[in-house]
Amino acid sequence: MYKVLVSDNIAQKGIDVLEEAGMEVDFKPELGREYFLKIISNYDGIIVRSMTLLDKEALNKAKKLKVIGRAGTGYDNIDLDEATKNGIFVFNTPTGNTISAVEHTLGMMLSLSRNIAQANQALHNNIWDRKKYMGVEVNGKTLGIIGLGRIGSRVAKRAQSFGMKVIANDPYLSPKKAEKINVSLLPFKEVLEKSDYITLHTPLTDETYHILSHKEFAIMKNDARVINCARGQNVDTEALAKALEKNKIAGAAIDVHEEEPVRASNNPLLKFEDKVIMTCHLGGTTTEAMDNVSITAAEEVVSVLKNNLPASPLNIPAMDPQEFNQAKPYINLITKLGNFMAKWKGHERIEAVEVEYGGEINQYNHKPMTLSLVKSILEPILDDRINLVNAMHVAQERGIALKESQIQNEGELNNIIKINLKTDIDNYSLAGTYLPIGFRLIEINGLRIDLDLSGEFIIVSYQDKPGVIGKIGSTLGEANINIANMQVGRKEIGGNAIMMMQIDSKPSKEILEEIRTQLDELDTKVKDLCFLEI
Repeated sequence: MYKVLVSDNIAQKGIDVLEEAGMEVDFKPELGREYFLKIISNYDGIIVRSMTLLDKEALNKAKKLKVIGRAGTGYDNIDLDEATKNGIFVFNTPTGNTISAVEHTLGMMLSLSRNIAQANQALHNNIWDRKKYMGVEVNGKTLGIIGLGRIGSRVAKRAQSFGMKVIANDPYLSPKKAEKINVSLLPFKEVLEKSDYITLHTPLTDETYHILSHKEFAIMKNDARVINCARGQNVDTEALAKALEKNKIAGAAIDVHEEEPVRASNNPLLKFEDKVIMTCHLGGTTTEAMDNVSITAAEEVVSVLKNNLPASPLNIPAMDPQEFNQAKPYINLITKLGNFMAKWKGHERIEAVEVEYGGEINQYNHKPMTLSLVKSILEPILDDRINLVNAMHVAQERGIALKESQIQNEGELNNIIKINLKTDIDNYSLAGTYLPIGFRLIEINGLRIDLDLSGEFIIVSYQDKPGVIGKIGSTLGEANINIANMQVGRKEIGGNAIMMMQIDSKPSKEILEEIRTQLDELDTKVKDLCFLEI
């Protein structure tokens, strides 16, 4: 039975999903750091929100941990590099709280425009002052969106219904996609200069850390207003406070903060009661969002512990679920080829792996396929825990060069995957295809064959001479081992040849030695003779 720790508050519906799947669940929110570090080694999976810190220290103690689920979008509290090195899947649930974050952004913008929070507080203090809390309309104003992704695009649509003009900056979005939602993509500086309202919807990266700081506030309009419901460290808090103090901008609405929880000692924005609205990281905090992210996180933890890929991985290349289903035969094909190569030549020191994709496979993202290849080659030959998360890292650590490329198909096949392996001994190659009848091995070391890519095989690489097939066949027959299928590949008479036999039962070492002896008598210069089970 797998053990799962839930160390932050999630909805009961998520706990129910884990328990119904047969998981042993410990719901322990607000654990002290020392106790958390003491018990983390007991768990196969963990679900967190934003409060649990999964840094290098914690992850190095989590010896059993296979999966980290973030019930929400942001993952600043998780050391992705360290998780990857330790072979731990990390995923988030980016869609579960999308609408909540969008609505909170708009609510903050409207409250900032109409002084709703300040007027409410004044009235509770028995102060009636309509003049002081006069606001501005958003109709006709320009909203600048930094990051036009899942949340930013929905903010744009709703802002347009308020009569706002929307412009945006997003270096990773094509202008055509922006045009579809009537948004103009502009350079970052131009968005800052032209906007009456600026809202951030970017992840936290090296590029977006303090994306709004002294220089950026200096070029904004004096009556501009800033909204941040994304990541706290996107905004330089000290720079924002100075801009407000000098009346360089009109106001700010901040839901996420550089240091949480917010205290008077760590946040200078608290002194700007009339210009700043602050909430305590509520963007994704609605009943509906909590249910959605909790259920999704729990379902994904269960799925990963049952050896499936997460839908929204943070440390392996993501693939659209529909695309993944379409590409799955090719992921299975490359896994079989990699497994074949590992069992065939894994005893030699691998120096380089090259994979070539041909045909309709090139419609799909190659990264999950290449990761599957690296994993399938390394897993049978290394004692380390190898999975899709850390396979590339392990290969790099061992100095294995990796290359992927595209090739043109030849003949009638509409998909081909070819693997070239360089070892300290020699170079080797395999090619396979996926057909309605199954997975086929179509080439080995440049010689054409056609065999089902599963079962038990004897491989013989030799100099083509008469009598080889007879010697092997008779030796196996005497051992009562049936040959189910056989293929011989060669380019010319008397040249290099390769024979692959699918057999019904495993031969002993003595039988393989007898085959080698028989072939030595023919002086066939046997280069390779081995048994593989795929």
